[in-house]
Amino acid sequence: MTGENPEVEAIVTVGSAVTDLVEVAEMLPVAASEAERVAKILDRLSEELAEAAGLLRKASARDERFMP
Repeated sequence: MTGENPEVEAIVTVGSAVTDLVEVAEMLPVAASEAERVAKILDRLSEELAEAAGLLRKASARDERFMP
């Protein structure tokens, strides 16, 4: 993403994270041998959602309204 429209970037980021989270939920429960791999996916998703939060703050700082 280019950073030109943080609202749109946040929507795309959250949408992608939700899709990935559904895929992870479908894997559960996981065998102990798969736990680390799935945990890393969840770690990545948490980072992506934190990025989306930052995008919303960036938009708020610009006094722009978040797109519904």
